[in-house]
Amino acid sequence: MKKLLLTVSLLVAAVTAFGQGQVIFANNAATKITNSATANAAVAGTIVGLYVGATGAAESSLSLITTTNMFAAGLFAGGTRTLTGWSGTVELQVRAWSAGYNSYEEALSLGSPATAFAGKSGLMTVTLTTSPTPAPPLTGNGLTPFLVTPVPEPSSIALGLLGLGAVALFRRRK
Repeated sequence: MKKLLLTVSLLVAAVTAFGQGQVIFANNAATKITNSATANAAVAGTIVGLYVGATGAAESSLSLITTTNMFAAGLFAGGTRTLTGWSGTVELQVRAWSAGYNSYEEALSLGSPATAFAGKSGLMTVTLTTSPTPAPPLTGNGLTPFLVTPVPEPSSIALGLLGLGAVALFRRRK
């Protein structure tokens, strides 16, 4: 019976350790996130998300793992994060967007230049670690400063002019 309990406990420990990696989700003064409209550091409260995918994955296939808010202008400190279901070498990306939107994608699709800012880092290939090995920081694994920029929105006047141009073109053909 003791051998069975020992075997089961070791199996549970092995299964929980499998498929989990850790990374330190934070930046520093050298990797501040900047607002492209003002050239100043992005405002505190901006939401920052950590996205993960398989090595060599396209940006569009990355999944949101965790979010945090900037605690100071351009800086975030999300702490050591365990990425359940991910181990070994993965692609990571940091994306930032205006508070008030649930995700980076929502800020891009619903935002307007007056209210939404969004930006993302380049892809970083990072080898995750498991405890007790210290987690690797993003700042030493390719995180570089990036800009959050206003989300472009076509103006009503420009759309109206395109419509008038199309009408004039079709009338001329007849």
